[in-house]
Amino acid sequence: MVARVAGVFDEKLTEAIANSKILVVGAGGIGCEILKNLVLTGFPNIEIIDLDTIDVSNLNRQFLFHKEHVGKSKAQVAKDSALSFNPNVNIVAHHDSVISNDYGVSYFKQFQIVLNALDNRVARNHVNRMCLAANVPLIETGTAGYAGQVELIKKGLTQCYECQPKAPQKSFPGCTIRNTPSEPIHCIVWAKHLFNQLFGEEDPDQDVSPDTADPEAAGEAGASALSSEGNTSGNVERKSTRAWAAETNYEPEKLFSKLFGDDIRYLLSMENLWKKRRPPTPLVWNNLPGKDNAPAQHSGLPDQRVWSVHECAQVFAASCSTLQADLKGRPEGDHLVWDKDDKSAMDFVTACANIRAHIFNIPLKSRFEIKSMAGNIIPAIATANAIVAGLAVLRAQSVLRGEIDACTSVYLRPKVNHRGQLFVPEK
Repeated sequence: MVARVAGVFDEKLTEAIANSKILVVGAGGIGCEILKNLVLTGFPNIEIIDLDTIDVSNLNRQFLFHKEHVGKSKAQVAKDSALSFNPNVNIVAHHDSVISNDYGVSYFKQFQIVLNALDNRVARNHVNRMCLAANVPLIETGTAGYAGQVELIKKGLTQCYECQPKAPQKSFPGCTIRNTPSEPIHCIVWAKHLFNQLFGEEDPDQDVSPDTADPEAAGEAGASALSSEGNTSGNVERKSTRAWAAETNYEPEKLFSKLFGDDIRYLLSMENLWKKRRPPTPLVWNNLPGKDNAPAQHSGLPDQRVWSVHECAQVFAASCSTLQADLKGRPEGDHLVWDKDDKSAMDFVTACANIRAHIFNIPLKSRFEIKSMAGNIIPAIATANAIVAGLAVLRAQSVLRGEIDACTSVYLRPKVNHRGQLFVPEK
C-alpha cells in the first residue's frame, strides 16, 4: 500500500514521514479515521492509546470495528484492522488511560507529533499539558454533529487547549453513557435514551443497559453473574427495555430496582472498568438517601432547587405513571416524543439523570439546569469524523515539512458560508 503513494510527496516530506514517530490518543470515531489515514500515508511508527472497549453502538461510525469485536479493546482492534491496510507499519496499542502515570512528560518526548482524538475534556487537558511540557506539537481534533475543527497547539507559538473557555460537549460515546458516566451530561443523555426506550421511538443505538455481551470487560465475576442468572431462570433471553417494562406494567418500583439496582450491580461485576475509576453504588427503593429528611426551604423558583435522591424517586414514579398512561391511550405502534417543555417528560429525565448521577458520584443538577443541557445534545456524524481526521493528517504533514507557522486552525462548517466555504481557516 505504501508503494502506491511513493512519489506523491516531495523528498523532504517523504524522509520526514519515514523517520517520524506519531502518537494517536483515542481510538473512537475520529481516532479510527486518523489511524487509517496515517498507515495509508506511510507513517511507519505509531502508538495509540485508548481505555475503552468496543460497544455495539460504535459500529455505525467507527469503521475499523465489526460485530465480532464487541467487548474488545478499541486500541488493540484498531491496530489489528489498520495493519490490514499496511502490514509494514509498526503500531503499538495501549489499552489504558492516557492520564495514567505511565504516560508522563518523558513518554511524550519520544514523539514528533501527537494527534488528539478524545471525547472528554479531562483527558484533553492532560494531553495538552503533557505536550506543552514536552514541547511536542499537538494536533487537537473534535466534532459536534456536522461541525468540526482541527487546531495545532505548539508551545511558544499558539494558544493552548485550555487558554480559551470551551462550549459544553454535545455528543458522547455510547460506552461512556451506558457504563462509565463521569459528568452530569452523560447521565442526562442516558435519561433521554431511557425515555425513548420506555415511551418513545426505540433505537438500538440508545440502549441504556450494561453491555452484557462484553465478557472481556466483565471478567470472571461478570461471567459468574451471567451463569447465576441462567441457573435461576433457564436460558437468559434478551428482551428490549420496552418489552420488559410492559410485562411489569411499568410498575415504578420494579423499573427502579432494575435500572438503578440490578443493572448497577452487573456493572460492578465488570471489574476491569473500576480498576482506575470510583465504582458506582446500587440503590434500594426502600432505603434511599434523603427519605427521612423534609425538603429544605429555598427561596427562588422551584425548578432551581436540587432534589434529593428520595424526591427524585418519587418524581420518577409519578412521571412513569403519567407517561405510561399517555402511551397506553395512543394507537398501537404509536409512541411519545420527548419534549423539554412537556412537564412529565422533563420530570422523568431530571429524576433519572440525578438518580444515576448520585449512583456514579456525580454532582446533581436542578431541573432548570438539566432542561437547558438536555435541549443541546448533538449526535456524532461519521462523515464529519472522516473529514476532520483527513484535515488532521494533512496538518501533521505540514508540521513535518517545518511549516508550523502556516498551520492555522481549520473549522468544518455544517453548511457553506456566504463565501461558499465549507472549511474556514482561522485568520
